[in-house]
Amino acid sequence: MFDAKKFFRIIIGVALSILIGTAAMIFVYALPNSRVVENVRAGLPLYEREGNYPSWALGEHSRLDNFTDAIILLEVVHPVKNVVEAAMLNPRFGLTADENPVDALIKSLNGDTAGLSEIIYPRYWHGELLILKPLLMATQINHVRILLAYTDFLLFVGALLSFQKILGGKIAMAFAFSVMTINLVSVSMNFQFSAVFSVTMAALILMLNKNRRIFNGYCYFFAIIGILIAFTDYLSYPIFSLGLPLTTWFLLNRREFGEKIFPALKFMFGLIISWGVGYVGMWSGKWLVAQILTGRAVLSDALQQVMSYTQINSALAQAGWQITSLDAIQRNIAVAGHGPIRIFFFAAIIFLLYNFIRRRKKISEPRKILPYMLPAALPFVWIFFASGHSHIHAFFVYRSLAVTVFALICAAIEIFSDAQKKQRDVASNLSDAQKN
Repeated sequence: MFDAKKFFRIIIGVALSILIGTAAMIFVYALPNSRVVENVRAGLPLYEREGNYPSWALGEHSRLDNFTDAIILLEVVHPVKNVVEAAMLNPRFGLTADENPVDALIKSLNGDTAGLSEIIYPRYWHGELLILKPLLMATQINHVRILLAYTDFLLFVGALLSFQKILGGKIAMAFAFSVMTINLVSVSMNFQFSAVFSVTMAALILMLNKNRRIFNGYCYFFAIIGILIAFTDYLSYPIFSLGLPLTTWFLLNRREFGEKIFPALKFMFGLIISWGVGYVGMWSGKWLVAQILTGRAVLSDALQQVMSYTQINSALAQAGWQITSLDAIQRNIAVAGHGPIRIFFFAAIIFLLYNFIRRRKKISEPRKILPYMLPAALPFVWIFFASGHSHIHAFFVYRSLAVTVFALICAAIEIFSDAQKKQRDVASNLSDAQKN
């Protein structure tokens, strides 16, 4: 159970993680990048052909984010003058802070620096460089993307087989449907999208296979997930890394609580807090360390930027954007419901409502579905409060709704199983009565 002592340990763990993350980034920026530059340059035709936001099919759900990936590559090939400052400020060449990084990547690697200036990007850790840079020292960017796709698909298969083995075929299918919602093809083609997916799949595999071993330390486990997401992600769809493990935790441990739903909910709220402390603590730790080590006003800039995520920035407001939190939710649902993906998203909702209405009299404890409703609501809470960011970037934020799909299908399975159990119990009692 979550308590003050464990909370204090999590805080200590976050502080240590900040120190480790700082050392790791300094190490990465100290690595030579001559081979990296050659291997990224060899893959330039790929980015010349694709541009900033290519799509491999119709609809926003198939859009790739080469915009962010190009920023990552610009950082990894940037000349390093001061290792500590580079690790904390993450400089790159660019045309402007928010304009066409793919063109900037092509120009800088072709030796055309006209119109380029140095831009810093210190509000994220950029922890994916810890894996990406060593890989780029060994092989071309094209091969790294292929390795990334193989890794994502292998992690998905590993998690799917673990669900099948530990929780059965129905839950495994619910998990498969939720992953179909996020469009794994697009995820596996972007560094930006893969970070959250890879961390989440690895966490699920560990939970499913080592549940008893880590049961008493789940608050630390969820804090570690939050720390890893803050270290590697660029605010893409982080709730995915909380909601799926949270639902899986309840599926694995619901028997521990029996009919006591509210203690289970209390434990789940504790896990949410643990994840949040790890995520927010690690993320904000970068701002603080960067300001201390470089003397730049990183903290105030980052806080100002984070506040802008909750609303549409002034430039867009002047352009006529009038967006509310409900607009952001509606837009994300629209992206999630585009094309074939709507089959999985809306089928989950219809299946749940159908089973609940049809079998409501046979359900012994309707409140049993409450632990599924908590993670199902998390994506909407995130989108509601981060409405500006969620509306503008709905083409990747919508992947958070996979949590809702998974939780709702699991709730429908719970309803169906409970109704069947009650029906069997009634039949058994009648049979016993007839024998007597």
